[in-house]
Amino acid sequence: MRIQSTTQAQHFTNQINETQKKHDKAEKELSTGKKVNTAADDAVAMQLSEEIMKEAKSLNAGSNNISYGIDAANIADGALSGISDSLGDIEQNTVRAMNGLYSDSDRAILQQANEASYATINSTINQASYNGKNLLDGTSGDINIYTGTSSTTITETDAKAAVSSLENFDVSGGADSISTDALDSAYSSVSSMRSQLGAETNGLSAAYNVNNTTAENLEAAESLQTDSDTYDAVSRYKASGVVGAAQNMTMKNDMENQENLVNKMFNQ
Repeated sequence: MRIQSTTQAQHFTNQINETQKKHDKAEKELSTGKKVNTAADDAVAMQLSEEIMKEAKSLNAGSNNISYGIDAANIADGALSGISDSLGDIEQNTVRAMNGLYSDSDRAILQQANEASYATINSTINQASYNGKNLLDGTSGDINIYTGTSSTTITETDAKAAVSSLENFDVSGGADSISTDALDSAYSSVSSMRSQLGAETNGLSAAYNVNNTTAENLEAAESLQTDSDTYDAVSRYKASGVVGAAQNMTMKNDMENQENLVNKMFNQ
């Protein structure tokens, strides 16, 4: 027969349960690396952690958006650079055609070269796209880029309209009849577009850097709130294990002592 004080037994049980909770919490911290794993650990810290991480994730997603925007702007600028090169070829041929020593047949050859360069320009415009969206033919509209906290815009670039006056540009006539006005206008427009894209790309790059720095700082702040101190967690894990084992042994010994005492009383 085993008899023990209900109050004493409950006391031992409560102590063992409390020690086991500490042991389990330390074990959880070691397995996750976090000292706050549930709201029960620290409701305020958990809420703050979730708010911080929500903002950090928004910034990281915004950085992805910005990165796509930079890629698109670089594609457009690369295409505009190619268009500028083709305009340079047209300009060179035009200057040569304005030489009075050239014959009509010479200027006809230069005209053919200019037409080929113009075809190259149109091909470049038609191929300049990102994710199926053409970037230079005037159909994209202003492209909105959400950065996670605000929005920025890549202005629509209509290179097709800028060079359209060159479609009928002709240097095959007399040298004195050639005008460079259309060519100069196209050059000026393309140059302005590149400047605009350059400024917008710089703005996107700055926003990307700010986003990443802010997200890193937020994640560091969140870590301070929730990351576990590994050394402390290991110490608590070991200590609670030792204490728990001692408590169980003490309870077992106490129960055996009470049983022996009762047995002696009844055997006298």
